[in-house]
Amino acid sequence: MKKITFLALFIVFLTGCWDQYELEDRANILGIAIDVADEEDMEDVTPVTHKKGEFPDTDEKELIKVTAQIALPGKIKLGPEGGEGESSSKNAWTIETVGYTVNDTMANLQQQLAERLYLGHVQIIIISEEIAKKDLSEINDFFRRNPEVRRTSWMVVNEGDAKKVLEASPPVETVPSLYLSETLNNAVRFGKLPPEYLGKFWIDLTTDGIDAALPSVKVKDNDRILVDGMSYFHGNSMAGKFSPVEVGIYMSMKDRSPGGYTYAVKLPDEEGVYMVKPESKKGGISVKVVDGKPIAELHMEVNAAIEEETKVKNLDKHKVEDVEKEAEKKAKDLGEQLIKKLQDEESDIFGLGAKIRSKHRNYWNEQIQTIEKWREVYKDMDITVDFTVNIKRTGMEWE
Repeated sequence: MKKITFLALFIVFLTGCWDQYELEDRANILGIAIDVADEEDMEDVTPVTHKKGEFPDTDEKELIKVTAQIALPGKIKLGPEGGEGESSSKNAWTIETVGYTVNDTMANLQQQLAERLYLGHVQIIIISEEIAKKDLSEINDFFRRNPEVRRTSWMVVNEGDAKKVLEASPPVETVPSLYLSETLNNAVRFGKLPPEYLGKFWIDLTTDGIDAALPSVKVKDNDRILVDGMSYFHGNSMAGKFSPVEVGIYMSMKDRSPGGYTYAVKLPDEEGVYMVKPESKKGGISVKVVDGKPIAELHMEVNAAIEEETKVKNLDKHKVEDVEKEAEKKAKDLGEQLIKKLQDEESDIFGLGAKIRSKHRNYWNEQIQTIEKWREVYKDMDITVDFTVNIKRTGMEWE
């Protein structure tokens, strides 16, 4: 009996690596770009998952193009080196293919490679604005079903062709996918961007009463990748975008610390400008139901510093108070404009619906019930915005 037990345990341990793939046997994808295929691309369709012309329920005009950036073994350096770095084409292989869906396209891509495609190292997924404005449900379905895809990866929207991001050649990094991923991670660390990772995006999409948002990027001169604000969604489709300065306001109203974007503040009776930098924030969003109607109040208290002043002098206590009042007014105006833009597009990225559903369950069950009804109510909802700015540091000049 003991021998049988020992043999059974021994057999179990022998099965531990039955499905392993060595690193050299994998095609490690670092970045994926998804665009709408043009007429020229349509000629490259490879019938792998179907016979030619027999893919069900899909017009050829709706083909998508997937561009994948694959790491070349031994080429990506793990640290800084002296001298000029190699171009991205020598450290990663960028390959594209066309298909009817993401799954179909990835099958076509696998047909062109000897190694097994591996998505566990994907750092970033870039979606063209044209794709984002249609519907991301099928794209999200593919990546959510794949257990290799990390929820801490990024998904971003590019205003032009997503492929151009992977073709950029930043001089400080050998692979655009890694460069952009590090740029976004540092933007979160510096308080320039909320942590809207891929996993967070999916959670927002599947939660009633909240819409999702993604970072927006833009390629500059083929060697820089600019974080160009954020794109906000109405369900699975992109509804619009807001600028970097509005990202700072959005983060303030969501009570995201630390830091944020510096604002230019000008007093009515002066020529000069004060550059005011938020350093910490506290506040929140409160929702109530009054006379059968939901209302929301967004109040933020911001501690800030004057980073720069131009064409002004004689900074004293009274002048600082004036700057605080003007900064409060500017932040309030920007916040109200952002709220109006979101309400017009019926995009609830602040999650007011989710808060109403959580805190006023009876009202939601009796008056709202569906997300479609909530969007109608949200569009005309009374939302007030209020900022309090306290300048804690003014620099060396003081009278």
